Amino acid sequence: MKRQHRRTRSGMTLLEVAVVLAIVSALLGIAYSSLTSWQRNERTTAFVRSVADLYRFAAAEAVRKESVQIVFLAAGGAGDPIGTALLDGNGDSVPILLLDDGPVGSAGQNCLIDAGEEIYGVSAPADLNWGFTSSGGTKAPGDSTGIASTNGSSFSTPSGAGSTWVAFMPDGRPLGFSAGCAMGQLGSGNGGIYLTNGQRDFGIVLNALGGIRIHTWNPGSGQWRS
Repeated sequence: MKRQHRRTRSGMTLLEVAVVLAIVSALLGIAYSSLTSWQRNERTTAFVRSVADLYRFAAAEAVRKESVQIVFLAAGGAGDPIGTALLDGNGDSVPILLLDDGPVGSAGQNCLIDAGEEIYGVSAPADLNWGFTSSGGTKAPGDSTGIASTNGSSFSTPSGAGSTWVAFMPDGRPLGFSAGCAMGQLGSGNGGIYLTNGQRDFGIVLNALGGIRIHTWNPGSGQWRS
């Protein structure tokens, strides 16, 4: 009887097994959710960095080639000034596109995406969207434009209208330009790109001299952090 009693106490009932399995399942679910969230934020962070790198590359190429390099954003479904869609070399839609528009004043330098011009598109994660989730449209530090950034872009034309593009000139400086390709003055290239993956908001700010800063919204403090 004593030996039988010890075997019963050392074993597990079906109820106990069920409880353990439920706890393990819950822990696995939490771990999976955390891993998925971490992977999503890592993908977004990698894309945001690639956008900042594209701006740097555009400025460097403008100087190296002595040409106008234009970065177009598909924020709000936009394209180039006449509505040409942003497509990469394979014909796939991209959210951001770099165009080599040629030397200033040349025949093809018109701020439009023309056939045969050199382009470079940047693809984004499927769960990434323009705009905000939690920051409520608050602009990131260094974004001093007067344009509401609810569509994901706060760039503007020289007249102050909202735009989704910025040009880098042969000296490397960023300038805003009109739909008719009239370039603005120094300082007109300031603006921000705002992106969200549903969990985090990101801001990429290009200052008037071409400097770039990446910011992430901190819901706890209600502020952007670099």
